[in-house]
Amino acid sequence: MDKVDILTSSRVDALSQHRHATIISRLGPTLAYAVHVQSILGSLSVFLCWRAYLVASVSLVQAYYATRLLTWGTKLGAWHGAAAAAAVWDMKTTRVLRDKIFYEFALFVLGAGNGLFLVVLWPGWIVIGGTSFVLWQMCG
Repeated sequence: MDKVDILTSSRVDALSQHRHATIISRLGPTLAYAVHVQSILGSLSVFLCWRAYLVASVSLVQAYYATRLLTWGTKLGAWHGAAAAAAVWDMKTTRVLRDKIFYEFALFVLGAGNGLFLVVLWPGWIVIGGTSFVLWQMCG
């Protein structure tokens, strides 16, 4: 080994150490910046999640009260509607109109020439038809 070799450093070692030192020196501030950005994003996401939770809970309570109010209004409206329908049904003019309509229907069904209509609408045919079907299935 020469005295010159000892006093001068190797270029290969100097370059490799210098290259790693440059990467590490540049990586330090970059990592600090990344950690800072992640901290900001983390606090922002926690803030947004907390706001979403508050909005959802307030919306749930408001929907509950709106549903109760609508239920009460519907019940009240149905009660008043039923009372109005019962009052209209019991009116004298409605009763007279119902009697006239029933008379016209009975006259049409039981009148001359409407035997076919009577046969189709007579409820006893359901019993007779059911009995004949059962007998046909049992006897063959």
